[in-house]
Amino acid sequence: MLFAYRAFDAFMALILITPVIAVPVSTTAAGAVAWADPQDCHRFYECPVGGKPVLKTCGPGTAFQAKTSVCDFERLVESCRRH
Repeated sequence: MLFAYRAFDAFMALILITPVIAVPVSTTAAGAVAWADPQDCHRFYECPVGGKPVLKTCGPGTAFQAKTSVCDFERLVESCRRH
């Protein structure tokens, strides 16, 4: 029984010490397609599989990054630099 407690303690220590790596996740649904609005770099269209395109707007200070299909800092989006 003592071995089980020590093994559990070692396992928990390993979990608590192991670093966590955060990976950005796209908010675009799996299989959906997204593309920039040619008139406004802050907007984009998203089309779910088998659905109709929906016009969406990025949050404040962000613009649609066509390379990654996510909203990114406005200063990093090339299509916004022209404005």
